[in-house]
Amino acid sequence: MRSETAVRAVLFDLDNTLVRFVDAQRAACGAVVDLVGAGTTDSLFACFLRPIHGFESPAHIEDYLASIGCTADIDAAAALYEMAKLAALEPYGGVVDVLGKLRDAGLPLGVVSDADAVHAAARLEQCGLSRYFEVVVTPDVTGERKPAATNFLHALERLGVAPSGAAMVGDSLRRDIEPANRLGLLSVHAAYGDWNPGYVCTPDHRLDTIVALPPILLE
Repeated sequence: MRSETAVRAVLFDLDNTLVRFVDAQRAACGAVVDLVGAGTTDSLFACFLRPIHGFESPAHIEDYLASIGCTADIDAAAALYEMAKLAALEPYGGVVDVLGKLRDAGLPLGVVSDADAVHAAARLEQCGLSRYFEVVVTPDVTGERKPAATNFLHALERLGVAPSGAAMVGDSLRRDIEPANRLGLLSVHAAYGDWNPGYVCTPDHRLDTIVALPPILLE
C-alpha cells in the first residue's frame, strides 16, 4: 500500500470492472447451447474457466462439443458465441456517470486490458464508453499481458503521468492490484467484479460498487 498523494490520472481494467463480461459470456454460452441443441450453459461456461487456451479462445467451444459428442459446425458456433457475447455486453450500473465525473474533474483516463485491441475497442463502443478514454493498452500493443509492468507503464507514459500520480481500478487482485501496488499506483479493487477472490493481495481501497470511486479519487 502507498501513502496518499493527489491522483492525476486513472487506469481501468475493462472486463468485469467497467463491463459485465462474465454475464455476457454466460449469455453467449447459452446461445451456443441453443444452436447446437446439446449441452448446458453452465458446463460450457466452465470450460472457459480452465487454465488452458486463454479465457476467450474458441478452442474451449471445440473441446466442449467434442466432450459431449456433438458434431455441430465449430466455426458457426464460435462466430455465434462472439456475436452473442458482444450483443449482451453492458456496463455496470453507474459506470457512465462515474467516468463522466472523473473526466469533468480533469483526470485523463486509460484502459489496460488483456483483451486484444479489436475486442477491447468493440466492447468500449458497444457500451458507449469509448469517448471517455485517451488511451487503451492491450497485449498486441505491448507484447505482454498483465500483470507485466510494461502495460501499466506504457499507458501512463502516453498519459504523461508518473505511477505515483495515478490510480489503477481493476477486479483482479493478481493482474491489476498486485502490479499497481508494486509500481506505486493507488490500487482500487473492483471487488464487485472479482470472480477469483481467493488470491491474497491488499489494495489501497476496495469497491463494492463503482459509484463509490469518485469520493476516493476526488477527495
